[in-house]
Amino acid sequence: MHNSSGYPIGRKGNRQYEEDCERSFQSLKAIGANTIAVPVCWDAFEPEEGAYDVSYVHTVIDNIRCHGLHGILLWFGTWKNGQMEYTPAWVKKDRKRFPRVLCKDGTETTVLSPHSRSNLEQDAKAFCALMEIIRDYDEKQETILAVQVENEPGIYAATRRDFGEAGTKAFEEDVPEEVRRTAETAEGAMHDSWVKNGRRKQGNWREMFGPFGAELCTAWAIAGYIDEIAARGKDIYDIFMYTNVWMDRNSDYGWNLAGLEYPCGGAVSKCLPLWHCACGHLDAICPDIYEQNPEAVRKAYGIYGKEEQGWPLYVPESGLTAVNATCMFDAVGSRQAIGYHVFGIESCLDPEGRLKESAEPVMHSFTMLTAAAGLLLPGGGAQAIHAFCQSVGQDSCFLEVGNRRCRVSFAGVAMDYAGWVPFDYHHGRDSEGEPRRVPVSLTEETARGLLFCMGEDEFFLVGHKVRLFFTEQVPEDGSLPAGWMNGQHLAHGMEFLCLEEGHFEEGAFVTDRIRSGDEARHGIWAQYDCGVVHFILGTSQGRN
Repeated sequence: MHNSSGYPIGRKGNRQYEEDCERSFQSLKAIGANTIAVPVCWDAFEPEEGAYDVSYVHTVIDNIRCHGLHGILLWFGTWKNGQMEYTPAWVKKDRKRFPRVLCKDGTETTVLSPHSRSNLEQDAKAFCALMEIIRDYDEKQETILAVQVENEPGIYAATRRDFGEAGTKAFEEDVPEEVRRTAETAEGAMHDSWVKNGRRKQGNWREMFGPFGAELCTAWAIAGYIDEIAARGKDIYDIFMYTNVWMDRNSDYGWNLAGLEYPCGGAVSKCLPLWHCACGHLDAICPDIYEQNPEAVRKAYGIYGKEEQGWPLYVPESGLTAVNATCMFDAVGSRQAIGYHVFGIESCLDPEGRLKESAEPVMHSFTMLTAAAGLLLPGGGAQAIHAFCQSVGQDSCFLEVGNRRCRVSFAGVAMDYAGWVPFDYHHGRDSEGEPRRVPVSLTEETARGLLFCMGEDEFFLVGHKVRLFFTEQVPEDGSLPAGWMNGQHLAHGMEFLCLEEGHFEEGAFVTDRIRSGDEARHGIWAQYDCGVVHFILGTSQGRN
């Protein structure tokens, strides 16, 4: 949802709130989502100190239930986008009890200090009260799947550390031993700074890490602050908890300066090893990805998706863009992402409540991932999953699939086709109104798909504007089979024991439409609304 949608979703009796609430859920239905991420704002939850609005949380959960969805609750507490905007007025007014981060010249920022026990304790009390309400109201029904602890934490102000008394004391203290050990083994900026400053065994943050020390000191304070809040919350209700990250764009862009281009102290790429060290009670540390460069998006998946280290990839915010719609197939198929959210989903609708054309690519992707959900979940039965995504200007790609070779075409059947051509009357010979060419800009929707290998010859496919051709492996004697010389002959020569469209019900595949004849002799094609394509290939005469 948009940031302030949590207010109307958690309120009753106000016509405008009810209209806004309905608009939020209408947008989710239009885009094909199954989970809603709703902010729980500290100022609404605890408007007066110690007075928690239980009905606010109950109403949020009730609204999610009545629309048949699951929910993620986002705790907007000490931090929201590197600021303190959602803290209650009584916290903002009492600057002595709830100290702010100070700049070097003594200027107070609009950020609560992560070095203050008073700040932490007040936030933790409210968070624990929230967890008690969720547990008591929802533990049996499990409407709420996860809770986000804070939002894009850090200092988004003209300083990289707190120059207040507590912050200065922390900066001048010796770096904890576990941080030094992390620096020894980490890859990237943290390790490089430690090496550059003499591989010291002991010293304060400046002595150990030089100019990078201030950012790491702030990150250590914030990570510990959030992990303590998560630990207390898990003691009450042990649900999936994570925090999200206003990224540093993988440290590849701009000035790469904390405090100016991203909140200092957040779990950005260069600080991530330290956060992993500090946050033993979080289940994931998650990137908010708004990049328009597909390679930058995929690089972020690799940085934050460390399943082998116990850190799954989960994208809690991303853009409503064609690039994102395609890249999420890489996240799910290649990086085993456990969830993918698009931010500000109400913006997918026009004033009349219709899905905007610009939002269709994400809707297409959500439709396909929903259709394939049973295959993606543990126990889905796939021996391997291949993700393929078209780049701008790309007409095809190539996969090794078991004992077969697979050509994935994004540009029709043969050389005389310049773009996507479906082959059944449900879609028409040509996609109406679409140019017959490969996409040439990042604003255009590109093809993508997931191929699930269930056995040597059996497969499931979900995809959009893709067409698959299979051959055996290349002969070892240097020859080329005659049937490969012509694309049409190759397509016609594929033998199917089964080719059908369908869907899953309680784990079982149900056939909706059988393909044969013209629908089967031009490759195995898929469009987003085909459901799941199931096919079994015949074994060639050259293979036993």
